[in-house]
Amino acid sequence: MQPRATAQIARKSTPWLRHSHTFGYTRCFASAVPPTPHKKAEAVPPELGSPPSRPWQSSGNQAGSVTPTSASPSSKFYVPSVIIPAEAAKSGPVHKIHILGEDVRSRFIAHALCSVYDSVETVPFRDMPKPRYRNVEKVQPERTRRSAFAEKNAALPEDANEPIHNVTSEPDRSHIDQLIVTGRGFEAVKAIASVKDRIDDKTSVCLLNDGLGVLERIREDILDGTQPEPTFYLGHMSHALVFNRNRDSVKQLKSGRTVFTKADAFPTAEKQLHVSAELPHLMRSLKRVKELNTTFSSYDSWLKFKLPSMMFAAAVEPVCVLLDLPYHGLISNRAAQKMMNQLLAELALVTENMPEVKDSSDLIGFLRGEGLKKFCYRRITGKNKAPSELLMRINKGLQTDLSYQNGYFLKRARILGINTPTNQLMVNMIKARRAEQMAKMRSFIPVEEASQSNDIRKARLEQLKAPGGGSGGGSSGQQEQQQRQQQQNDARQHILNQILHPEAADRLGRIRLVKEERAVDIENRLITLAQTGQLRQKVTEAQLKELLNAMSESKEEEKIVVSRRKAWDDDDDLDL
Repeated sequence: MQPRATAQIARKSTPWLRHSHTFGYTRCFASAVPPTPHKKAEAVPPELGSPPSRPWQSSGNQAGSVTPTSASPSSKFYVPSVIIPAEAAKSGPVHKIHILGEDVRSRFIAHALCSVYDSVETVPFRDMPKPRYRNVEKVQPERTRRSAFAEKNAALPEDANEPIHNVTSEPDRSHIDQLIVTGRGFEAVKAIASVKDRIDDKTSVCLLNDGLGVLERIREDILDGTQPEPTFYLGHMSHALVFNRNRDSVKQLKSGRTVFTKADAFPTAEKQLHVSAELPHLMRSLKRVKELNTTFSSYDSWLKFKLPSMMFAAAVEPVCVLLDLPYHGLISNRAAQKMMNQLLAELALVTENMPEVKDSSDLIGFLRGEGLKKFCYRRITGKNKAPSELLMRINKGLQTDLSYQNGYFLKRARILGINTPTNQLMVNMIKARRAEQMAKMRSFIPVEEASQSNDIRKARLEQLKAPGGGSGGGSSGQQEQQQRQQQQNDARQHILNQILHPEAADRLGRIRLVKEERAVDIENRLITLAQTGQLRQKVTEAQLKELLNAMSESKEEEKIVVSRRKAWDDDDDLDL
């Protein structure tokens, strides 16, 4: 404890003090310390407080040091529970954003945001077997395809063998302040469900997804009023981005724009036709990214920007699936064009009758004009002979975005009381095609490999390593050869039992007794068909007969005819 500074006061009154009106009895001693106030001092960390200004306080304590003092309540010094460096205490929060998605846009956006944010983290919502596409190729108009260069994605680890997402025993459950969700509509719903416990009313979520109605599905199925709802923003990108397998990169074919708008609590409510001058914090950060070319607009301007690509997916793709045509096949098919125009008219009619856009004269004029048709035909010409993307997904048995494309317009048409027969036909047709393809894929017979090839290789390797292995043909070698032959026969018989009905197997056994070579040829043919996936069900006896007849007709006897040409005798052959 430091002593108080005191001073002795004169006992005799001085002349100037004697004539003072305030002269009275005085204390002999006075303290230089001001009276202690009764207010309780606020707890302020020593490194953030003001420097000592009193002479009796020690000035040797610097900003980074903490003096051990008493932890009693009467102590006027602040003792933090966790001692941290002064630099960490003075530094602000980390400027961080999370990216949720595994498509081409998520990789491109993550790399672009690294120029503005201190930390960009990609959040996994499904198991990825192998990290791919770690590079980014931006638009390079001055370079050719060979001279174009790809830079490393700044949001991904530099080591190619290091996984993109750190796999730990306990997943990260920290709070997310800013989140961008990319991908298809059904992927966005699953992605938001995976981080449901990490978002709240302080979170800003940007939905950069294909289709419409994604936010409504998230509110109905995931949030459902059980937790505070984040601030949602709807976005759309017009950048042309593709995966480049040759360079393991995301390639930007054409620059575009990124438009965002704020989502209201009630989607069907009337929207404001103008936005406020003050941008939200997240939008200010995204606007600083040069590659994204971000703008913040009203709902009708955003919908006008997104509708062309949305209409292409909802009007052109179903017609390609119905007729099993590539994109350029629609140009020469007048009936297909008529069906596509009917779809466009129905979708535009539903859109212009929505209550949230009925006051936007600009959007309604766009829907009633020829802009949508021109966009669709221009994109059809650009895609040329490329196969339909929706048709490829159906043939592969993958999930489609039908609920957020044609299904969304069909749902809104029922609410508004608008009849859309062509759209209803397309929705039912796509569901039927996908159900048929799924049933066809489930009917394939899985062929299991029963032969122990690894065991055979190990046994042969040990035989070769043994002294005299592989060279002598003793009894042990003959036994091993017989054992391998028996294993091959068992594996062959196991496959035949999977692909043949009992009646067909009996008939093939009778053929083997008479003509073994012909039976072996038939077995080889059946095994080849099964391994290539051409057998969708077990072969019956009638089908086996047809195969026998086809093989007997195609098999012709080969004759070798040698025709010799007469030659004249030449004396040069006798020259020495």
